[in-house]
Amino acid sequence: MIFNKAVLPIALSLMLVLAVPAARAAEKDGGSDSKKTSILEIGIKGGMDFTSLARYEPGYISESVSTYTGFSAGVTFSIDLPVRGMTLQPELNYVSKGAAIRGDIGRTLRFDYIELPVNLQAGLDLIFLRPFICLSPYIGCAVYKQVDEIPWKYFNRFEYGIGIGGGIDIWRFQLQVKYNWNLGPLAKDLPEGIVGKEMEDVMDFVGAGNYRGLEVSLTFFF
Repeated sequence: MIFNKAVLPIALSLMLVLAVPAARAAEKDGGSDSKKTSILEIGIKGGMDFTSLARYEPGYISESVSTYTGFSAGVTFSIDLPVRGMTLQPELNYVSKGAAIRGDIGRTLRFDYIELPVNLQAGLDLIFLRPFICLSPYIGCAVYKQVDEIPWKYFNRFEYGIGIGGGIDIWRFQLQVKYNWNLGPLAKDLPEGIVGKEMEDVMDFVGAGNYRGLEVSLTFFF
């Protein structure tokens, strides 16, 4: 049921992608070479994600997990709000997250998501640039996993979380850095005997944890 709830916002975002060019053409007044030529802009985004695994129960030793380097790519919409310097920036991204578990387990967990963050940005308009801070709640749906031995039903494909960060707009480019926390557990209880001892150890290690980490991205607005 949770997976089905994630389909609707994804479909609405795809419809928005098709509708934006017409809306942007109607609003654009021309004559300016700055990034903003209307209250609604569309851009393409690419970036790197440096994620690890967080667990919520007492006694977890974070040093037993190494950072995984993934990627993100997608489409960005920038909407000016009535308050000067404030912008609402929803996105539709493909994001790769993971964590490398060290020690006896020695396993890399990777999940790829279709993700829908909504960035609320507050910044200062300084003519040629705009520094800003942002708060970014997001939802997503896992579409790929690198754990073939364990069926999807033992993982939560639906994700939700929060990101906090900042960045800077220069001309048509936007550089943004955020720290994202996936909330809720990544794995469900795995009955004994379903998989081998190694994979049971992996699931026990994941426990109630989920992904967290740094995202660095660059967006170009048309």
